[in-house]
Amino acid sequence: MSSFVKKLLIGAICVVLFGYTSTRVNAQKTITRASIAESLEPYTPIFFVGYSHSPTSYIFLGKTPYSSSQRASIGYISPYSVRISGGYLNFSARLHPIVEYRYSKRDAGGSLDTIRGWSLDPFGLSSTVQLNKTTRLRNTVYGGFTIMPYSFPTDKGRRLNFNFELQSTIEQALGKQYVLSFGGAFHHISNAQTGEQNPGIDSIYMLLRLSYLID
Repeated sequence: MSSFVKKLLIGAICVVLFGYTSTRVNAQKTITRASIAESLEPYTPIFFVGYSHSPTSYIFLGKTPYSSSQRASIGYISPYSVRISGGYLNFSARLHPIVEYRYSKRDAGGSLDTIRGWSLDPFGLSSTVQLNKTTRLRNTVYGGFTIMPYSFPTDKGRRLNFNFELQSTIEQALGKQYVLSFGGAFHHISNAQTGEQNPGIDSIYMLLRLSYLID
């Protein structure tokens, strides 16, 4: 278990370092920004903080109903891009402290339990579509893992769970270095059949994010 977690942590660090190294290489070029739109070019590295909330869970891949959650987030979007069909793919990584996960626990007859933990999503890819001079759409897919203080969401589950998220946000530039984003995401968490039970939870998140663009 500890060996596997260490490998995932090393992977996350590599993603961030790779993106940051690319930032330094690109920074050798003299870049002139004449407009807000230029500050949103794919070579711009981004740090962000955010908050997301899911009022309830849905039965799709997971099997646990009546679950709600709140998360904080801090993350990084790399300026390193791969261009495909006129669009760009950017690497991203983020850390999610779980402020609260309130879920239906089948071991206790479906009564609600509350837990806190943290998630690390080291594997993220995003693409953007420019809507106008200061606004764009960002679509992102994240993959990672979650650590809880005890077995979740049943006593026969696991402390270590895996998650993926499909996210879509509208980004609005606020001057040349700040961007305010809002949108939604589909999030799935489960232990990938590594526990005796794997009920899983599917959530629809509403999210708000503030990003800082680095010169």
